[in-house]
Amino acid sequence: MKSITIGGKPVGGDAPTMIVAELSANHGHRLDIALKTVEAAAKAGADAIKLQTYTPDTLTLRSDREHFVVRTKNVWAGRTLHDLYAEAMTPWEWHKTIKQAAESMGLLCFSTPFDETAVEYLEALDVPAHKVASFEIVDLPLVERVARTGRPVIISTGMASLSEIEAAVAVCKEAGNDQIVLLRCVSCYPAKPESMDLRSYEVLRGFGTIVGLSDHTRDATVAIASVALGAKLIEKHFIVDRSVGGPDSFFSLEPEEFAAMVRAVRDTEKSLGRVRFGPSEDERASVNFRRSLFVAKDVAAGEVLTCDHVRSVRPSHGLPPKFLPMILGRPAQRALEAGVPLEWGHVGGALAAPALTLRPVTADDAEQLLRWRNDATTREMSVHQNEVTPADHRAWLANSLANEARALLIAEHEGRAVGVVRLDREKHGEWEISLTVAPEARGQGHAVSMLRAGELRARELGVLRLVARIRPENERSIRAFKTAGYYGFATRTTEQTTLLVCERRLADYR
Repeated sequence: MKSITIGGKPVGGDAPTMIVAELSANHGHRLDIALKTVEAAAKAGADAIKLQTYTPDTLTLRSDREHFVVRTKNVWAGRTLHDLYAEAMTPWEWHKTIKQAAESMGLLCFSTPFDETAVEYLEALDVPAHKVASFEIVDLPLVERVARTGRPVIISTGMASLSEIEAAVAVCKEAGNDQIVLLRCVSCYPAKPESMDLRSYEVLRGFGTIVGLSDHTRDATVAIASVALGAKLIEKHFIVDRSVGGPDSFFSLEPEEFAAMVRAVRDTEKSLGRVRFGPSEDERASVNFRRSLFVAKDVAAGEVLTCDHVRSVRPSHGLPPKFLPMILGRPAQRALEAGVPLEWGHVGGALAAPALTLRPVTADDAEQLLRWRNDATTREMSVHQNEVTPADHRAWLANSLANEARALLIAEHEGRAVGVVRLDREKHGEWEISLTVAPEARGQGHAVSMLRAGELRARELGVLRLVARIRPENERSIRAFKTAGYYGFATRTTEQTTLLVCERRLADYR
């Protein structure tokens, strides 16, 4: 059986099942309760503590439109998503303290990120793994970003069809990450033992991953049954005392219940069920709260749709998130209001071909390239800001022209050179794109055309994804990249340099 390592602890193979206590919202917005919960989980025999890393604004929109009001048959009914998540979130500034406390007690500590900024934050904390929630399994750009960290990826499959699970696994493997744990899950709160259909493990194991369980039932019976069927990681919501209250308290286990096995035999028989994927009858209401594409900012008719206008958020009334790269950079067919679920009828056709051409750089371009590179404004907005000497420039250009992993291209408009586009191969079909607009051509709208022309050349090279790194203060470049359809803007600091990283996927998701 497949085996991986999470934080030095083996998962899968012959290793004991990893037991993960989900803290979720069970802290009442009090750090002392959160830390007491960690201590109680350690004493109860947990192997790890899991957090959730989001803010209401990274998970949904602040809106009381009908799409954003909870209609489930539990204590959440009637609340807006934004209000519920504001109550349930774990403050980000607590994460480091909780992680240190957990590790001091021998527990692993990791989390579920809900957007790119959360991934970056957790990476900075050096978490041992990342979790993808059931509702986010359809957000393939997010799954891909998590997989590209190279850390183990734990994915809940509640509501997911076989094709949706296949797509998430494929995105991880495409990113070079085969450290995957798929968790059987029913996204109801609480879930009934008879809705678990644990015989579905027979098919789930066919994906070649480790399998486990994310369990929202009220006791430990289903978790015990899942271990008998091969689960190697069990996740259970955990609370130090249900009287603390909170959004998740009603389906969370208290410390003594972690060992409850009183009704194990009879409930295990009921839980085996049948092979089933896709939403159960009990889950149909929850399907509405998966992620989809919504208008996040008012858009004028004909305005180019950017990641500022269109976001992947809960609930599920808009287009699937996998279409985000295809939609960005296209014009709006008509004026759109924030909070409206995006439809294909809102999106215009692809824009016309760029009004410029690209040609390979030659040695004859050396003087012109050096002049552009050493322009004061160019250097101020560049990642590397030092002035380049003629000798260093000649050496750099010679190496660039001989480098098969680099494409260096002059952009020409009406027979006049207006800038240079550079493409650098990185890994797993990922290339970095950067551009310099000639000083005499600034302010003429060439940057977006250069990015689109660079995208066309990248497609010819079989590039899967383009990434860019921009100085946060370079607002003109940020606008250009957004207009050209780039998304996932997140701040990353390396070697005391802070950059804004964004990307554009060129190949369609499955």
